[in-house]
Amino acid sequence: MSTQLYKYDKPFELESGAVLPGLELGYHTYGTLNAGKDNVVWVCHAFTANSDVLDWWKGLFGMGYYFNPEDHYIVCVNMLGSAYGSSGPLSIDPATGQPYYLTFPQITTRDMVKSQQLMAKAIGIDSIQTLIGGSLGGQQASEWAIMEPGFIKTSSLLHLMPNTPLGHCF
Repeated sequence: MSTQLYKYDKPFELESGAVLPGLELGYHTYGTLNAGKDNVVWVCHAFTANSDVLDWWKGLFGMGYYFNPEDHYIVCVNMLGSAYGSSGPLSIDPATGQPYYLTFPQITTRDMVKSQQLMAKAIGIDSIQTLIGGSLGGQQASEWAIMEPGFIKTSSLLHLMPNTPLGHCF
C-alpha cells in the first residue's frame, strides 16, 4: 500500500510559538474501521522508521500476527519533521519557494502528537483502542495519553531490545 497524504491548510502553531502555514502528514492504514469504531490501533513510529508499520514491525503487525488487519484498523503516521512525506526541513517554505532546510522550526514531541490528533479527528477516529510506539514513538504515545487520556483506551510504550522482534515492555 502506498503512502496517503493528509493536508491541514490552516496555520499550525508549534509549542515554541512558531507557526507553520499548514502541514502535511504522510500515513498508512491497514484493515477497516468497524461500525463501532473500536478497533483502532495507532502506531507512533521511532525516529528512523516510517509509516509502513507492516514492513518494519513484522511479528507484531501483519496478517496472522497479533495486530492483524483483518481484525484491527491500523494507522501509522509519518511524524511531523519526518523525511517520509510529512512536513519537515525538506518541505517547501511558501515564503521563499525553497526548502526550509535549517530554517524549519524546532518541533517537540507534543507538536508531533498535536498534528496526529488533528489527523485522527479528520479521518473520523473517535477513540483509539490501542496506542503503541517504540523509542521516540513511545514518547509520542505517552505524550498523547497525557494530553488526551479519555481518547486512548490502552497505551503501550516499548523499548525495543536487539534481537527481540516484540521488544521489552516497560
